[in-house]
Amino acid sequence: MSDELANVFDEIPAGCGAVGLLSSDEFMPLAAAFDRALLAATGPRVALVLAAHPPGARHSARLGIAHYRKLGAEPFDADVLIRDDATAEKVPDCDVLFLAGGSPAALIATLSDTPFWDEALRRWRRGMSLAGSSAGAMALCRHSLVPEPGDRRPSRWEQGLGPMERVALAVHARSAPEEWLQHVRETAPVPVVALDEGVGVVLVNGRKPVVAGDGRARLL
Repeated sequence: MSDELANVFDEIPAGCGAVGLLSSDEFMPLAAAFDRALLAATGPRVALVLAAHPPGARHSARLGIAHYRKLGAEPFDADVLIRDDATAEKVPDCDVLFLAGGSPAALIATLSDTPFWDEALRRWRRGMSLAGSSAGAMALCRHSLVPEPGDRRPSRWEQGLGPMERVALAVHARSAPEEWLQHVRETAPVPVVALDEGVGVVLVNGRKPVVAGDGRARLL
């Protein structure tokens, strides 16, 4: 990773857990390189939050558990799908809390300003790691893209979940139209990193960001 790109990302404060940001293809072979880097920086207990796409949660849980078990991890479903689920008690004892993909708007609406997310951030500041893919990765930034009704790609900026403050993400960038990437760059309130499919970044206190996956991470 170039120094220019590395300097865009937030520095992880001492004592806080790692942050993993994956463009797409969670629970699939394309994401294995990212997941290995994530697990090496965190630990084996992976809690899956599938609130970005509740209708597909059961299928995603099966895929996610099988995928992480193949990598030697200990995955489980955190069982948080709707806002009523988002209590502080639902934050599990885990090494990494993983926000899967789907609708960024749905994920933010479910978790924003809830006891669950307040507790998740408190745990992150005490060493639990946070990670996400696609919608989940975008939502881990303070500035997140969300779609307008009927849009195929997100184009409007909304307050995300954090904890990333200084950077935002454009995911699925390898297949994205250039005009969409230009719109994202021109409207973004902070620098934007575009991640190709299957590519992710792992951020750890005191280390340079690690890019993992077959593709590019680039500053728009």
